Amino acid sequence: MSNATEIDVLIIGAGPAGLSTALHLVQADPSWAGRILLVDKAVHPREKLCGGGITRLGMPLLRGLGVSLKTPYVPVREVRMVYRHLVFAIRDEPVFWVVRRDEFDHHLARTAARRGVPLQEGQAVLDVRPAADGVEVATTAGEYRARVVVAADGSRSTVRQKLDWPGSVRMARLLEVLTPESDHLPEFQQGRAVFDFSPMADGLQGYCWDFPSLVRGQATMNRGVFDSRIRPERRRAGLKEILQERMAARQRRLADYPLKGHPIHLFDPQAVFARPRVLLAGDAAGTDPLLGEGISFALAYGQAAAAEIVHAFAQNDFSFTGYKARLLAHPVLSQLRVRAWLARMAYRFESPGMIGMLWRLAPWMVAALARYNPACVPVQQPRLVRVG
Repeated sequence: MSNATEIDVLIIGAGPAGLSTALHLVQADPSWAGRILLVDKAVHPREKLCGGGITRLGMPLLRGLGVSLKTPYVPVREVRMVYRHLVFAIRDEPVFWVVRRDEFDHHLARTAARRGVPLQEGQAVLDVRPAADGVEVATTAGEYRARVVVAADGSRSTVRQKLDWPGSVRMARLLEVLTPESDHLPEFQQGRAVFDFSPMADGLQGYCWDFPSLVRGQATMNRGVFDSRIRPERRRAGLKEILQERMAARQRRLADYPLKGHPIHLFDPQAVFARPRVLLAGDAAGTDPLLGEGISFALAYGQAAAAEIVHAFAQNDFSFTGYKARLLAHPVLSQLRVRAWLARMAYRFESPGMIGMLWRLAPWMVAALARYNPACVPVQQPRLVRVG
């Protein structure tokens, strides 16, 4: 790579994790803007399948970066947790915010650009090779030699694949559909979102969701199904059939709407998150196995990656042996270990009777978890109220 562009930090992927890494670096020292480069295979604003929920875990990170939520959003004031006839509610002002990922990511990208961060879009990574004093990266638009690479390129990370990253990858499954609705629905008037775990009785290791959302100003329900597959030995649930049945119960035909799906790389506390001169962040490192929450954790990965990079350059040590400990000690990312444990416990049962028994204990479990670790239930009044 004799003609390669030399750069201190090459961040691959301009989603929330990659942009958060860049923004945190520039916040630590504005001179980093001239030492980093973001590349992404897509061009903002680009479509991104996601429920779009930003919880109270993520909002402090945005505020800490001086980033306001200027994109259209719907505040969710009540979350209904459903299992068959058992319905509980969590209420707050709000519990979380629903955004559209194309708009949110584009807003972050423009914020980074205003702060001097260079972003090269429409560049797909073709190859990644370790070198004696850095990492060589070939893209469709050129070649780079970076002292550090941050792989924030999603669940199917090209960087992981090209470097034959050690360890297995466990993937969750997700299907999503958008249905235009009237803004007079209770979901919009009352700010209500629904997590329906009833399909667990049919083998689903997850839930169906209904989130009120805005798509180009139009009231739209973001509906979908999440299957964590945290226990891969169990049979696969039929996601399309589950979603089709749920849509029919709401007088909707699934065939009338574009159906989209993608895998989600799950967090594993035993995984390898770094190699010399290479860090994983966001979905490339792994996200929430319990609920599939991604945005808040992606922002936190960026904060942790930036801190590790600053430390590496200060010490001239790019082994990144302390990165995993930094992730597990992070006030937000540490919740991933807890959620991985909760997912293994919650999704282990197949008997509808056992699942129902677990669900009846849910209010006490939430209260106990809130006392043990309040950050795991990031609402002002962490309790479930039975409403049906």
